Order: sequence, then structure tokens, then C-alpha cells
Amino acid sequence: MAARLTLSSARPTPPVRWACTSAAVSCRRCHHEWDDGDPAYALPCRGCGADTASPCERPGGGNERACHQRDQDATRAGLLEPCEGLSWDRRHDKPLPLFTRPVPQGARVRTGAPPSRVFG
Repeated sequence: MAARLTLSSARPTPPVRWACTSAAVSCRRCHHEWDDGDPAYALPCRGCGADTASPCERPGGGNERACHQRDQDATRAGLLEPCEGLSWDRRHDKPLPLFTRPVPQGARVRTGAPPSRVFG
């Protein structure tokens, strides 16, 4: 009797990481620092619909930074100054550190990105 192979149609579970939007962050272009986290997270995101203080959510995963619309709104509201670094859109390059374990005041995020070797 031949062995039968069964294929599962279930999709693999996307990787889950934790992020703290109130953790200190700095711009990789101009090196400006924000001790209380990215000021853009003080506003809800009209790009992806994320709530205030919640990371932006990409449909395919990946939550390394705020959506462009959120950064624009924060600049218009006076929460962010335009970046003086080498940037064509004067937008700060503010990474969102991802952790492999839950962190205080952290949010669970679905991501396709590997955890940070520095923060993990």
C-alpha cells in the first residue's frame, strides 16, 4: 500500500514581535533623539489605521517605522521638525526596535522582520 501525503492548506503563522512606541529612538540620518519615543505615535495613523501609541501595521507585516502619513501629520502638528539629514523627503529615519519577548508598555506586532540583535 502506498503512503499518502497530505498537504495542509493552512498558512504559516506570521512571526510576532513586541515593540514599545514609548522607548527612546533616534534618527539614523540627523541623529536627533527623542527620549519618550517617536512623537508621531502621539497621533493615530490615517495611513494604516493604527491607534494612538500603537505601531503602524503593514498588510504584509513589517513594522519598522511609522507610515509616511503619520510622519506628515506629526510634522504639520508641530510634533516633529523636518529632518536635516540626507533625505529627499526631509523625513526622519526612526526605526522601531522589535523584541522577541514581551516588553513593558509594549504592543504585540505581526512582522516579517527578524528581531534586532541589539535590542532582542
